Amino acid sequence: MPRWIHRITPIVLSLMAASMANANSTQERQTSVPLIQTKIERVNQIAAPDDAASQQQRLAIAGRANDIFTLFASELTYSQGKTDKALAADMRMLEHTQEPEVAERAMEMALGANKITEAQTIAERWQQIEPTETPARQRLMWELAIAKKDVPQVLKNTDAVLSHVNDYQLRRLFLKLAQLRLNNLDATDELNAPIHKKAVLHPEMAEALIADAIYGVTGAHEEQTIKALQSLLRLDTDIFPATQLTLNLINLKQPQYLLDFYQQTGVDTMPAKWQSLYIELLIKNNKLQQAYQTLQPLLAKSKSADLYLQAAYLAVSQKADTATIASYAEKIAELGNRNQRSKAAMMVAMRYYDEHNLSTSRSWAAKADDPKFAFDQALMMCSLDAEEEHWAAAQKWLNKAQSTSKQGTFFNSRDLLRLQTFINGSSLTNRQYEQYLNRMLAKAEQGDAKAQELDVPPLLLLRGLLYADKLNEPAKAVADMRRFVRMRPNQVDGLNALGYTLLSMPKANWPEAQKLLEQAYSLSSQSPAVNDSLGWAYFLNGDAEKALPLLEYAYQHQPESEVAAHLGEVYWQLGRENEARQIWAQGWLNKKSDHKVLNQILSKHGIKPTSLPLTAAKTEIAQADADSYLRQASALDANKANTPAIIDNINKAIQVGNVSQRSEAALQAASYFYKNKNNAEAREWLNKVTDNKYATDKAYLMGLIEVEQNNISAAQQWLQRINQSKQAPEFFDNIDVLVLSISIDRKILQPKAYVRKLTQYLKEAQQLVDTTHDSKSVELITYMRGVAYAENLDQPKKAVEDFRVFTKLKPDSAYGWNNLGYAMLNMPKRYWTEALTILQHANQLDGESEVIQDSLGWAYYLNGEPKKALPLLRSAYQTSPESTVAAHLGEVLWQMGEQEQARQIWAQGLANKNSDQKILQQTLKKFAVDPASLSAPAATDQ
Repeated sequence: MPRWIHRITPIVLSLMAASMANANSTQERQTSVPLIQTKIERVNQIAAPDDAASQQQRLAIAGRANDIFTLFASELTYSQGKTDKALAADMRMLEHTQEPEVAERAMEMALGANKITEAQTIAERWQQIEPTETPARQRLMWELAIAKKDVPQVLKNTDAVLSHVNDYQLRRLFLKLAQLRLNNLDATDELNAPIHKKAVLHPEMAEALIADAIYGVTGAHEEQTIKALQSLLRLDTDIFPATQLTLNLINLKQPQYLLDFYQQTGVDTMPAKWQSLYIELLIKNNKLQQAYQTLQPLLAKSKSADLYLQAAYLAVSQKADTATIASYAEKIAELGNRNQRSKAAMMVAMRYYDEHNLSTSRSWAAKADDPKFAFDQALMMCSLDAEEEHWAAAQKWLNKAQSTSKQGTFFNSRDLLRLQTFINGSSLTNRQYEQYLNRMLAKAEQGDAKAQELDVPPLLLLRGLLYADKLNEPAKAVADMRRFVRMRPNQVDGLNALGYTLLSMPKANWPEAQKLLEQAYSLSSQSPAVNDSLGWAYFLNGDAEKALPLLEYAYQHQPESEVAAHLGEVYWQLGRENEARQIWAQGWLNKKSDHKVLNQILSKHGIKPTSLPLTAAKTEIAQADADSYLRQASALDANKANTPAIIDNINKAIQVGNVSQRSEAALQAASYFYKNKNNAEAREWLNKVTDNKYATDKAYLMGLIEVEQNNISAAQQWLQRINQSKQAPEFFDNIDVLVLSISIDRKILQPKAYVRKLTQYLKEAQQLVDTTHDSKSVELITYMRGVAYAENLDQPKKAVEDFRVFTKLKPDSAYGWNNLGYAMLNMPKRYWTEALTILQHANQLDGESEVIQDSLGWAYYLNGEPKKALPLLRSAYQTSPESTVAAHLGEVLWQMGEQEQARQIWAQGLANKNSDQKILQQTLKKFAVDPASLSAPAATDQ
C-alpha cells in the first residue's frame, strides 16, 4: 500500500508552471499591475527622487522667497510619506510667494502620489500665476494627462515634451508611458510612433527600451519588440523587476515574439539569467522535453544555480534517475545561495523518500538550512521518523512544524493536518484511532464548503487505510476511498489505494480495480507504489507477462517486502522459481518493511523463510547498492560536481561491492583525477584495480600517465600488455587505446616520421569506415595530424586543412574549432579576422576552457583589441599558468604599458619547467628582454 506522501512530481511540475504566473495576473486583473517606477530602482542606479538641477532649483526658490525652512520641512514631510501635509504646506507657500517654481514642485508631489484632483487644482492656480506656457508646465500637464489616461491629450504633446527634458526626466517619462500602456492594454496604437521614434535614439537607456518593447508587443510590432529586447539584453544581464514585467507581458500577449527573439539572438551566448528565462518559457508552454534537451549543453559551461534548479525540475518531469537529479543538487550546493541549496535539497529528499531510501532522504533534508524551508524540512523529517515508527522524534518535528508559518514551498497546512492525524494515531489502539478519525471527520464536515473540500478527503483516506491495513474491513475501506476519489478524482494516492484495496476483495472487483490503477498509472507512471499495484492487478486478472515489467520496475525503485512478494509470485508462475526464491530472500532480509504479504505467499507455496538463499540475497543487495553508488558518482562527475561528493560515492561502492565493482570504482576515481590533472592521485587509485576484467582499462590509463611524465619505456610496456592480451576495454573505448599508441609515437618519432605514420593510420582507418560505419578513428587521426603540423612541423596551412576536415566531422567539438582558429593566427594577417570569429564560436561551445580563453584572448590582441584580450588571458593564466599563456598575457600587459607586471608574469612562466617554453622564449627575444634579468617570484605570487 502507498505511504502517506507521494508528492515530488506533481509538486515540481506545479512549481514550474507557476514560475511565470505574474504574466497571467496582468491579464486577469489589470488594476493590479504594479507601478513600473517602483520596479526600476536598480536598472541604472538613479533612483534618487530628483536630480541635482531640481535640488538647486528648489534652493533657489527658497532663497528668493526667504522661506527655506518651510520648504525643507515640506520636503521632509513628503519624504516620510505624509503627502497631504506636504501638499498643504506647498499650497500655502504658493499663495504666499506666487512663484511658478513652487507650483511646479507641488504638482510633481501630487502626481507622484497619484492625487489627480490636487494636481488639477495646482495646475489651474499655476496658470493664473503664470499665463504664458512654459516647458515645465507643458511637461507636468502632459503627465497629468497620463494620470487621467487622456490619450488624445498625451498624443498631442508627446513629441514636444520628450524633446525638452533632461536625462533624469526622460527616464521617468518613459516609465510613465510604459505604465500608461500597461493600464490600457486594449487602447489604440497611436502613441507607438512618437515613443518608438524617441526610444531608438537612446539605446543606452533601459527605461526607453522597456517602453519601446511594451508598445511594440501591444501594437503587434514584432521587429520593434525584438530589437528593443536585444538592446535591453546588453544593458540588463540580471533581469531586474521592470525587465521581468516587460517579458511577462510579451509572453502573455505575443509568446511567439519571445521565442523568435531567443532564436534570432542565440540562447547559448546569453547571460545565465536570460538562458534561465528561456527554459522557463519552454516550460510554461509545456515543451518540457525541448527544455530539458536545450539545458544540457548550457549546463556544460554554466555556473548558474538557476539553470541547475531548472534541470532538476525537468529531470523529474522527464523521469530521469535519482542519481542524475542528485547530481544537479550537488552543483546547486556548490554554486547556489542558501535558498537555492535548500530548495534543491528538499527536492532530492522527497525523491529518495518516494523510493523509500529513507537514510539518504534524511541526509538531504538535513541540508535544507534556509529558515524559509523550516516548515518543509520539519514535515519531511517528521514523515521519515513516522515511516520508521520513531514516534517521539516524529512528534518533535511535528511540534516544530506547528511553531512555524505552516506554509512552505512544498507543503502546506493541510499536509500538516494529515501528518498530525497520522502521528496522533501511533499512540492509540486501532479502534481508538478509528474513533479519533471519526471525531476529526465530524468536525471537518461541519465547516463551510471550501473547508470541507480541503480537510475531509485526507481524513477519509487515512480512515480508509486504517480499515484496509489494520482492521481488515475492506468494505468500509472501499466506501471511504470511493468518497475520496469522488472529491479528488485525479489524485494518485486515492486511485491507487482504492484500486489496491479492491484487489483484496472477491474476484468480481478485480476488473474495476485494474481500471482505477491504470488511471493512476496514467497520472504517475514513475511511482513505484502504482507500478506495484497495477502489476499485481494484471497478474490477478491473468496477465503475468504484462505484470512482470511493472513489478520489476517497482522493486528496483522500492525494494520492500510486499513488492518482493508480488514479484516473486509472478516469477514463480512463469516457471522462474530460482529467481522467485532470490527475490523473496531479499524481501525477507528487509527488516524495515512489513512481512505480512510475503509470509502469506511463502505459506501458500509451503516455503519456510530459512530455506531461502539468504546469503546470496545479502550479496545481491550489497551489489545493487554498489551499482547505485557508482551511478551516482558517474552522474556527479558528468555534472562537474565537487571532488568530495564524487569520492564519497566511490568509497561507498568499494565498501559494499564485490571485486569487480571495487575495481570499477577505483578506475572511475582514477579517470576522474587524471582528467583533473592529478596524476599522482590517479596512479594511487589505479593500483587498487585488481580485477582482470579491467586490465586493458588500467593499462591504457597507466600508459597515458607515463607518457605525460615522459616515461616512454614504461608507457610502451603498458601498450604491449594491451596488444598481447587483445582484451577489449570495459570502461573506455577501443579508440582510447589508439590514443595511447599515437601519444607514444609522437614522443619517440621525429616529426616528419610521426606525420607519415599518422597518414598511414589515416588511410587504414578510412578504408574501414565503409564496413564499420564508425568514423571515430578518422576523426582522432585527422585531429592529431593537424596538431603535429601546427606544433611540430610549423606548417599552419596544412594544420588548418586537417582541422577544417575535423570540424566538419565533429561540428560540436570546441577543441577542434579552437585548434583551427589558433592555427590560423600563425598564418598571415589576412586570416586573423576569420580566426577571431572561429575562436568566438569555440568559446560559445565551451566558455570555461582555459585553453580556448587563451586562444581567444590572443586573437583579440592580434586583431587590435587588447582590452578585450586582457580579462580572457588573465582568466586562462589563473587556471593554467603555463609558459605559453604567460607569454601571451605578458605581451598584452607590456603593450598596455604594464611592463613590470609583464616581467613578473614572464618570470613565472620561465619558472614553470613542466610546460613548453618555446613561445615564451620567442616573446622575450622580440622585446629584447634577457631571461636572466627576470627573477622568479615566490610561489604565492603565482
